[in-house]
Amino acid sequence: MKLHSRYLSIWGFVGAIILANQPIALTQDTSNYIGLGATDEGFAANAKLELAEQLSIRPAVLTDVEFEDDTEVTIIAPITYDFESPFKNERFLPFAGAGIGGTTRDDGSVGLVVTGGADYLASDKLTANGSVIYLPFDEERVNVMVGLGYNF
Repeated sequence: MKLHSRYLSIWGFVGAIILANQPIALTQDTSNYIGLGATDEGFAANAKLELAEQLSIRPAVLTDVEFEDDTEVTIIAPITYDFESPFKNERFLPFAGAGIGGTTRDDGSVGLVVTGGADYLASDKLTANGSVIYLPFDEERVNVMVGLGYNF
């Protein structure tokens, strides 16, 4: 039962982001997205929510693939600086930032998260994204995450 509640919390998190940001999506032309992806240890649900021009929050929930009662869940919320595209087509958008995160590994821990990566605007409705996430509070763990997001 513990395993199911963790997955329900992930989907609840994803649903809350969608519902909370619908009015923003109707009034602004932003590159916000919500998506699913994979990490080097398992699965991820992630999002990008624009806070200001070139400033975003990128919450994510990462989980391993053990599917046991002691499944690890990591939640991160970094604030990122979104750089200008180095290319003329402006589809490749690098970012870097830091924030806070927590994990259920062992007794759980909370601490600093550092991330960097890039978004690629595949179409008006889809963004491919990739990032490297450094979690110094969790035995100096590094995760690589790739995903696909729905733009709103």
